[in-house]
Amino acid sequence: MSLIESVGAPLLTVVATLGGGWLVTTRVTDRWDQVKKQREMGLSAAQDFQRLYGESVAIWKTWNALTSHHTPVTTPEHSGWSCFERATAAEGAIEALMAKLAAERLLNDDEIDVLGGVRQAFKVVRRTIERGEPLGWGASGVAPYAALKSLSAALSVLLSSPSRGGGPSDRGPGGPRLRGDHRQSP
Repeated sequence: MSLIESVGAPLLTVVATLGGGWLVTTRVTDRWDQVKKQREMGLSAAQDFQRLYGESVAIWKTWNALTSHHTPVTTPEHSGWSCFERATAAEGAIEALMAKLAAERLLNDDEIDVLGGVRQAFKVVRRTIERGEPLGWGASGVAPYAALKSLSAALSVLLSSPSRGGGPSDRGPGGPRLRGDHRQSP
């Protein structure tokens, strides 16, 4: 038996074992890194939403305090102009967050409804300020107020939950699904 034959088989076994272990470890580590990154992105999006929700509440409370008479906000000199600007900025930021979420996640119909409902709530705040009307969301018994609270809680849970994976391209040729009143104009 030559030296190559006696060393070759055990060496080949060691190399195959090390190579296989390296390959498996690399795949597991890569997958774990992807899961961690998705989780971090979800938590970051949840923090962004919670900040925007808080800003929206502050805007509507400020607006209601300013609005003792119904005067449309049409010029920068109006006392409510800063509320209008803040509401517009918050609405734009929520639109960006919704687009990001729709691109990163495979959403079911209920989740799409939650996104659409939250989007519409932000629009209502901006439109109401623009018209110079107070937001009548002063108590939890008021349907739009209760709906906003419920939708916001549902969206916070969705954002902080692990993604089921996929994005619009995984939905097939139909692409993203938008339904109902979520397609209203700005």
